Amino acid sequence: MTSNPFAPDDGPAWRRHPYVPAPETVLGRLDEIEDPGVRVLAFGAGRRVFSMLLVRRGGTVSAFLDACPHAFLPLTWRGGSVLSADGRRLVCSNHFAEFDAGDGSPVSGPADCGLDPIPVLLEADGAIVMG
Repeated sequence: MTSNPFAPDDGPAWRRHPYVPAPETVLGRLDEIEDPGVRVLAFGAGRRVFSMLLVRRGGTVSAFLDACPHAFLPLTWRGGSVLSADGRRLVCSNHFAEFDAGDGSPVSGPADCGLDPIPVLLEADGAIVMG
């Protein structure tokens, strides 16, 4: 019997991307990201690049797929900072939908669903590791 590659128990689709970092890959260090701040990480090249956002708020870090669920373009597509001045929202550079920087839930704009979270772990020594 052949496994369905899109079955719900296989997890989110981004897990099957050819350039997604393997679990336990060190993605950087907490002290390398401004507080509050965002770091964009890209793996691979060209049209098949896997891009993610690391979001620091104090002593915590969250990670999201760098893809707006409304327009299917990277939040960072037009460049510039995607973090609001108060550090509480991620703002799509294409059409300005806003998402909570802590959990990725939609806050305002045309997107009615949130960002795809990516599991990361913050180690005691400050290393950020792919979950």
